[in-house]
Amino acid sequence: MTTTPRRIHVVSFSGTSGLADYAVSLCRELSKLAETTLVTADSYDPARYQVDFQHAHLFRRTRQYPLDILRYVFYTLRTRPDMVLWQSWLKFPLLEGFIVMLFRLFGIRMALTVHDLLPHHPKPWSRALCAWFYRRFDKLVAHSERTVQGLQEMGVRTKPLLVPHGIYDIFRLGELSREQALAQLPGVSPDDFVVLFFGHLDVRKGILEFLRTSAMLRDQPHIKFVVAGGRGSGLPAAAAAELDQYKDAPNVVMHDHVIPFEKVQHYFTAAHVVALPYLEGTTSGVIKLAMAFDKPFIATDIGDFGETLRDWSGLLTAGKAPAAELAEAIVQLRANYASYAAELSEKSAKYQWPHIARQHAQYLSLS
Repeated sequence: MTTTPRRIHVVSFSGTSGLADYAVSLCRELSKLAETTLVTADSYDPARYQVDFQHAHLFRRTRQYPLDILRYVFYTLRTRPDMVLWQSWLKFPLLEGFIVMLFRLFGIRMALTVHDLLPHHPKPWSRALCAWFYRRFDKLVAHSERTVQGLQEMGVRTKPLLVPHGIYDIFRLGELSREQALAQLPGVSPDDFVVLFFGHLDVRKGILEFLRTSAMLRDQPHIKFVVAGGRGSGLPAAAAAELDQYKDAPNVVMHDHVIPFEKVQHYFTAAHVVALPYLEGTTSGVIKLAMAFDKPFIATDIGDFGETLRDWSGLLTAGKAPAAELAEAIVQLRANYASYAAELSEKSAKYQWPHIARQHAQYLSLS
């Protein structure tokens, strides 16, 4: 017979990112099964998420990491949780692997959620470093069969929990009609078929392919391409310049800024389909937003996107000619939208957080 650990720390270095959204969603349900504390950054605001479980503000900005990581080590050794679940590496896997070893010496069991198998811009040594890092943990949580296979190929022998990334229902703040959502999106009419690109405007996420697709379909009546997300400091100058060329396009609505938490629901309520023409990645919270709002999605065949579509509705593209393939998929989905949209809400059972939290509790209790 196994028992759920009495005290669990779920750790997210960021208090406002997608990792934080994931950690909050998990903690909301896990706190019903065990004494759960979210260890995160000063930027975390429980009122934003409308949750009330325990939390600890220990991290600040990256430049303050050397001090904050020491604060975190002392806090963990002082509070002595039964289990710690990190949401990915915090900042520097090499250093943090030794911290994991230290905690285990003190009898603290360590687990890790593998959100990305490798960094988005891996170095020649990243694969070996990450493999070493993953082997430091007692338990691993993976979101896709591809990630499990990747861990095996890296020589990681720990048998992970394979559980999907849950839907982001925390962004559904209340009943909202499409008419109300469209009132917040000037330039989009009720007759428009809305294709949404949401999230950081990153080259690896295919933002340029999305905009090139809009140019290909400019003559198609009533198709609107809505872009919603901040540029960030990592967008290359050439990519930023190309992006700017589409700001005045008649079939593009560009909101290239960080979207406030409470406004997210407006974009997904207004959308007909969500586009993820990613060039690289392992998983995406944007898909789980699409699912939370019962929207089909179109994505390239990377990471866990194909596995998710087994349980959802939408289209997968090969990604060999991303813009052309996305354009073809949009036209196909629009022509048969009723069939894609039917019964979506009934397909999300395995992605609900209560079910996911129970799987975590059972797996993390094993010795």
